[in-house]
Amino acid sequence: MYGLILTIHLLACVLLILIVLLQSGKGSAAGIFGASGADNLFASPTAFNAVNKFTAVLAVVLMLTSIALTIASNKSRTTSVLDNVQIPAEAPAK
Repeated sequence: MYGLILTIHLLACVLLILIVLLQSGKGSAAGIFGASGADNLFASPTAFNAVNKFTAVLAVVLMLTSIALTIASNKSRTTSVLDNVQIPAEAPAK
């Protein structure tokens, strides 16, 4: 189960990086593929298109898998490092 969640997490990381790099900025006139400002003048304004929705879904998947991996890693360790510490006996005072 841990391996499946980790695989989904890594896939979401890589896809999220790629999707964010492919998107153009809000203030930029040209995207990564060289679209000019004139092309954007006649384009219909879309506040939340499919790429933005996919980015939001990937971000939610990344957050959920991060939480799941944190919980799963804490469940496997039930002992503390301090449980193995041995306190030396005190020397008698003279």
